[in-house]
Order: sequence, then structure tokens, then C-alpha cells
Amino acid sequence: MAETRTIFTRANLFDGEGPGRPGAHVVVEGRHITQVGDGPAPAARPGDRVVDLEGRTLMPGMCQSHFHSCFGVFGGSISSPILGLEASAPFLTIVATRNLRTVLDHGFTSVVGSSNGDYIDVALKEAVGQGIIEGPRIYACTREFMTTGEQADGENRTWFMQIGNKGLTRKLDGPEAWRAATREDLGRGCDIVKISAGPGHGSAPARDYAYLTDDELRACVDTAHERGKKVRAHCPTRTAILQCARAGVDVIDHADRMDDECIEAILAADSFVLPSMLWSVRFLEMAENWDHSAGPFPIGEGFSESTDQVLDRLRLIRADFEHTCRMLPRAIEAGVKLVIGDDFGTPIMPHGEEIAEFEFYVKTLGIPTLEVLRWATRGGAELMGALDRRGTIAEGKLADLLVVDGDPLTDITCLRDPANLHAILIDGRMLKDALPA
Repeated sequence: MAETRTIFTRANLFDGEGPGRPGAHVVVEGRHITQVGDGPAPAARPGDRVVDLEGRTLMPGMCQSHFHSCFGVFGGSISSPILGLEASAPFLTIVATRNLRTVLDHGFTSVVGSSNGDYIDVALKEAVGQGIIEGPRIYACTREFMTTGEQADGENRTWFMQIGNKGLTRKLDGPEAWRAATREDLGRGCDIVKISAGPGHGSAPARDYAYLTDDELRACVDTAHERGKKVRAHCPTRTAILQCARAGVDVIDHADRMDDECIEAILAADSFVLPSMLWSVRFLEMAENWDHSAGPFPIGEGFSESTDQVLDRLRLIRADFEHTCRMLPRAIEAGVKLVIGDDFGTPIMPHGEEIAEFEFYVKTLGIPTLEVLRWATRGGAELMGALDRRGTIAEGKLADLLVVDGDPLTDITCLRDPANLHAILIDGRMLKDALPA
């Protein structure tokens, strides 16, 4: 017996690949897209639902590829000595469930995790998979693996507190420790390993060195790849970018100091770059307007910076940002694969403002809207290893779809307001339905 179909007619179709196609039709049957075409739709069968989109845009669901599930406790303020200890694990899980719903309501039908404690991403993935909660597809991330004494090591400022719980970080030294931790976290259900590869990004300068030895990095990457899993790296510095690309790291996060040699190495590795530049924009807008005459400025337990030190740091951060602005178009032209996402969940960048990142790339850097939307649709699916199943609108693919009141290809801001999303589908199932009956 044939399944009931949903037939979308007169759509402005953005298929995740090319320009919009007005007057298109798409047929969804069960979980899958069974027909995509131009002109008149097929005749309806008894029980079919025919939806005249009247020019609304039909597009693939988007992917937030740098999702910090637990960011955003108490309005996003960092109120604990170590990141990830703002509240208990049960409370953080509730916050993460809310954040997951927020990104879904804004059109993100998939997320790729970027560090969390207590395997909360794994719990969310299982809860969504079992239908306990509604949310996007989840590519679950580990804690952030790091070496002793580096920027992400919370004990640099809190060693005297003797805190046993390291929050969302995991400290590792030596290849065998990196290999064992990778095996353990992947065995517990994680899909992607997060590592801290070099200093800087956004609120700190990218000082040019790498944290890991080559042997430590390869122990992690090779172990993950043997198991069909992936590795992402907080990787602002040129040295760390080159090291990570040459080791086969799958996602180079931030890439602040990427240059032409880095681009060549990234292309050779077939790695993704996730530039996440909105955090830098928001931080510099705030920090460069501080009253810098009021120092010293506290930067941690018992530590402070003078006015001159703060101004020097801001100059370096601004230089990193402007370098990335120059290099990103060159990376795109060279064919580097990019994906979308940023460190949402802080007071200056709360969850739900994801489209502001799109707007920066389009309006400030002049990157074509089609390119940015492909990062968010096709790119995210490819990163998750699922481009053969979703990420574009084509016959045989899963029906992860959005119906948008407006045309994001000509006005990206129409995606900002969730009220403009008239339908959200995952696996052909309507998770939001504000369409005509």
C-alpha cells in the first residue's frame, strides 16, 4: 500500500546546490523525497496533502556545525572557575535540551557538537533518537582534549583549589594517553573528538605555536579514523593549522592565521574549515569600546592586566581578525570546504542568533549568499558523512526540509525570525507546521 504523500507545489526551490528554481514541485513520501521537478506537480492520490507554497522557499534543513550544547547557563555568563562547571550535570542537560530546541526552531535540523562534559551530547542524541525529546540530528562531541598548561587548562588559574572535575576539558599528555582517551570517548557514543591544538581566537591572540606533539596528534586522529569517526581542532595558529591538516584533522576550527601554505595543506587533507568569525566581531565591538583608562583589569583568580597590556592584546586580536577577513575569500576561491557555526551561548552571542553569522559573511565580507547557504546545508551533511542521505533536495534523499516565507538567496535576513519558518521537517515528519491546510 502506497504511503500518504505531501506534495509541495509552486515552490521557490533552493536545493542546496545551485540558484533558486521558481515554480518547482517536491514530493515527500514517508521519510524520503521521491520526486523533484519543475512545472506542474503529479496528480494527487487519495489521502495526499497538496501544499501550494505560492513562491515560498523550500530548502534543505541547515546544520550548526559548532554546537556547544551546554553553553548558556544563567544567560551565558561564565560563573565558574572552570568552563563546564557552571551548574550540575543534570541542570546542564536541561539547558542543553532547551538549546537544542532553540536551534531546531531556527531551522537547524542537524548539529555537530563542539565539546561538552559528562557525555551530554551522547545523552541528547539517544533521547532524540528514541523520541523522548524533539530535536535536530546530533553528531555528538567529546570533552575538549588538551595538553597540560595550555590556554584551555582551567587549572592554570585554579590549581590551588584542587578541583577534581575538569568540566568540559580533559587533560592528556603523551601519545598513549591521547590514544586511550580517544578510544574511551568514541566507545561511549561520541562521533567526533574535539582537541585544543593552539592558542588564540576571538578574545585572545593567536600566538604562533602548537600544543601537541606530532605523535600525540596522530595517536588521536589515527585512532578516530580507524573507527570511522572524526576529529575537530581549536586551531587558530599557522603552526597548528599546518600540523593538524598534515595529520588529517577533519575540521579546522577558526583558522585565524591561515595562509596560502595552510590552504594547500587543508586541500590536500580534504579537511573542512569552520571560521566562526562572529565571536571575534562581537568581542571586538565590545572590548574596543571599554574605558581603557580604568585598569588594572582582572583576568582570573589573582591575575590582572595593565591598560597597556590590554591595548596590546586587542591590537593583536584585531590583526588576527583582519588577516582572517583577507584570507577567507582566498580559501573559498581555492576550493576549501567550509561549514557554518560559532560559539553561541554567551551573553554577547546567545543561542538563537545563528543567522547573524551568515549576515556577517554576506554583508561584510561580500561572500555570495549561495555559498554561505551551501556551507549550512550541503556542507554540514558532508561533514557528518551523510551527504548521500541529506543536505540537498534530490530524489531518494531524506526529507529534512524548511519552508521559508521569503527568499534567503536574495535576503539572508529572512532566516533570522523563526516566524518565517512555516514548516520544519526531519525524516519527512513535520516538527513545525504553519502551512495552509
